[in-house]
Amino acid sequence: MEISNVALSQEVYRADAEKICDWLNDEEITSYLNEDSNAQKKLMSVVNRVNMPILTHLFNNNCRFFTIKNLYGTIGFLRLVPKGSFVEIVLAVGEKELWGKGIGHNAVVEALKVAFFEMRADNVIAKIKKVNKRSQNLFKGIGFKEVRLLENEIEYHINRDNFFKIAA
Repeated sequence: MEISNVALSQEVYRADAEKICDWLNDEEITSYLNEDSNAQKKLMSVVNRVNMPILTHLFNNNCRFFTIKNLYGTIGFLRLVPKGSFVEIVLAVGEKELWGKGIGHNAVVEALKVAFFEMRADNVIAKIKKVNKRSQNLFKGIGFKEVRLLENEIEYHINRDNFFKIAA
């Protein structure tokens, strides 16, 4: 298996949640995310309170949550958040040594299949911090179009028809 081959897993195990907590404790990783500054503490608190090996139900509140896995294990996470006729995508590759290796690209393409085929979304949007050039290039490379400049972010969109043209 190539390093960029990934699978999206809907199951979230305790070890996955602990890894996510570690990533959310890393300032370099969180500097690119739009997560609440207390997200790591809140997640760790919940993980410590719940005595179950599978924590999937805690991560799927009002969204579809996936861990990104490759041959070596869990390497990131991805959320698809329904918001009316569109779905917002949130991506984090937590293993920094894998940044720039195609992981995010492959995970986003797999997520778009879920958003358009299973969730029946018309559009998928991504809000990416202006400082995150790598993610901007990733989403533009897949076919997302820059739609709006926000104060700290750039909003990108892709619609179903454009994705089908790219995927064909």
